[in-house]
Amino acid sequence: MKIDIGSFNEQSYILHEKHFGRESKELKETYKSWFNEDTVDYWRHNRMYKPLTDVFKSFHYSKWLTVGDGRFGLDSIKIKKIEPSLDILPSDISPHLLEQAKQAGIISNYKVENAEKLSFENNEFDFTFCKESYHHFPRPHIALYEMIRVSKKGVVLIEPNEIYPLTGLQLFLYRVKSFLKKIIGKPIHHTDYWRFEDSGNYVYAVSKREIEKIALGIQLPTIALYYFNDYYEAGVEHEEATSNSVLFKKVKRKIKWADIKSKYGLQKYSGIIAIIFKEKPSTELEQKMKKNGFEVIHLPSNPYLPK
Repeated sequence: MKIDIGSFNEQSYILHEKHFGRESKELKETYKSWFNEDTVDYWRHNRMYKPLTDVFKSFHYSKWLTVGDGRFGLDSIKIKKIEPSLDILPSDISPHLLEQAKQAGIISNYKVENAEKLSFENNEFDFTFCKESYHHFPRPHIALYEMIRVSKKGVVLIEPNEIYPLTGLQLFLYRVKSFLKKIIGKPIHHTDYWRFEDSGNYVYAVSKREIEKIALGIQLPTIALYYFNDYYEAGVEHEEATSNSVLFKKVKRKIKWADIKSKYGLQKYSGIIAIIFKEKPSTELEQKMKKNGFEVIHLPSNPYLPK
């Protein structure tokens, strides 16, 4: 396929494909670590799937698509461990690791897909699942509308939570820091100066209001939101999650302290699980989600549209 590299979004996807198609001894060791279920890193990610357990189990034998699942299709594998009856197709813009997974018998099939222009029919899947890939997309809203289009029941996102606007204390400290920098002649950077990754993208965080407006604009009935904190430090990929691990204790301590600050409004949660329902969830599922910590929001319908 010929790509117009003059287009910024195509350039971004080219950079991503090259970035995740790299090979080195260090990377290969990291790739192997993703399959180890006793590491601190596995514990971190497993925390993000657990709140969705009742959602996965409430739709037996349903058909799912995972988007941005290029790490050997591990999202599809982890979901299927929670609910084995699900029919899940992993997809990513890069075939590199997905093809290796298929040849090794880890997954049975996959599709190479650009999230901005999915090749599937309307409502071909029951749900689309996208974990920590949405924030890499150059035009994420286009990708989200595509995920909604190909899904009959809904879309699940697990992503960084938008931290702006800053809380009162955070804003005060930012202004003090900027004032001191100005006095000593250091540059004052835009608040998003550090939100770019070496894979070539801006880290596009998700917010409650953003999800609400997208759903309202296309007349969807319900959204559900779950907030959490996470902490990453180099080495968690290879560290065993044991009671005597110093790194594991540090990760849990950092998360616990962040939870306390978030609870009292001193900072926002770093992560968010957002479910956009195309069909109103059952009362039973809604009650289960609320019990698990989800905020379930039923949206008003547009009175000016025909019933």
